[in-house]
Amino acid sequence: MKHCVMTLATFALAFCLPASAHEPAPPANAPGMAVESIIVTAPKDRPERQLEDFIIAHAAPSPYLRKIARWNTGICPLTIGLPPKLNFYVNQRIIRVATAVGAPLDQKEPCRPNVIVAATPQPQAALDLIREKRPVLLGYHYTSREKELATMTRAIQAWYSTATQDFYGFVQSDGGAYNVNVMDYMREQMGFASAHVSGSRTGDGLKSQFTTAIILVDSSKIGGQAIGPIADYIAMLALGQGQYYDECQPVPTITNFLAPKCESPMKPTGLTDVDMTYLRGLYHMSPGGSYLLERSSIAYAMKKELGGY
Repeated sequence: MKHCVMTLATFALAFCLPASAHEPAPPANAPGMAVESIIVTAPKDRPERQLEDFIIAHAAPSPYLRKIARWNTGICPLTIGLPPKLNFYVNQRIIRVATAVGAPLDQKEPCRPNVIVAATPQPQAALDLIREKRPVLLGYHYTSREKELATMTRAIQAWYSTATQDFYGFVQSDGGAYNVNVMDYMREQMGFASAHVSGSRTGDGLKSQFTTAIILVDSSKIGGQAIGPIADYIAMLALGQGQYYDECQPVPTITNFLAPKCESPMKPTGLTDVDMTYLRGLYHMSPGGSYLLERSSIAYAMKKELGGY
């Protein structure tokens, strides 16, 4: 698979130029352009403990609110750096999966990109540019960890910025880099004083949501790989934040695609029933409860739908 070189200037422009998430399709006879909707169905003889491990691995809490984040505003994906047909394929795959699991799509034409997929043979240079010019795109973090956070360690890697919605629906950005001492003081002395919370014992009513997702693809490391699994892997990253993508999960999941020492059948070539039920559970859960309640809601929905655990 050939790859176009993405310049840093092109990457920077991706954050300010509007782009349509609903681009007109290329000619139907264009080679290799069928956007597949195939979902791999895995055997139903998996222990419940394995499913629990998978949910724990993928239900990563947001760094600021420590709850499970998802898209509340409509997503608008933009893929750059690959040949045009492959850029289109990845965009459409994200949209198709989002539609299938109930994630919102930005209906404006054109829409402003908030899911940026950038393929480049120099991803660290692109990441250094983000750190210098727009560190908020790295998500909420302490300045002491910024260098570590802004380091490309995988072939495909994602960063998320988030916002908090309070009990009355007011949304406030979680911000970017903060000094650890200042933030610890504010948390101890003020807590979430600027947000309206509920009086429920099961949760404070605060909800975490994504505002941007930056997914960098090291094109020098994915040469020879089929675009299908890569697009599905990116779609999984675009719609939900996980935390153990370097480890081979004990269930068939697309997030095992780049995990070392992971073999078939745990390393499928597309999204599986486990992946799709997780995402559906994520976008149908009742937010605002505690992290454990949110995670339990996803687990219940998955077990109910899969039935074989």
